[in-house]
Amino acid sequence: MEFLRRRAEQFEEEAKEAFKKGNYNFTLLFVEQALQLYLKYILANKVGDFPKTHGLVRLIEALSSVLGERVIAFLSENRIMVDLLTEAYVGSKYLDVEYGRETAEEALKFLERFKHEFKDELH
Repeated sequence: MEFLRRRAEQFEEEAKEAFKKGNYNFTLLFVEQALQLYLKYILANKVGDFPKTHGLVRLIEALSSVLGERVIAFLSENRIMVDLLTEAYVGSKYLDVEYGRETAEEALKFLERFKHEFKDELH
């Protein structure tokens, strides 16, 4: 399932490029996609499969059943950003919504926090 991590890394790079270009809606969309694939990668490595869903909360909950309290604490501390990224998955494509620079910057920082928190599982 190494391809999931590679694709997550590609979405992460695209998120950074979109941010540099001022395309903040795409920054959030690509951060959401990267996070979704990182979660699926970890789950695939731990249990051999992952839920066939795009829902971040559902993926995080599935991961919590494997890794326990650490995941629940991470979700609790970052619930607003997780909800925002979930909204951005649809909103940045289909709704007349514009995300700003600060929001996009926070999304990128959140992705870095996630990668730091779960660095052992991502390698």
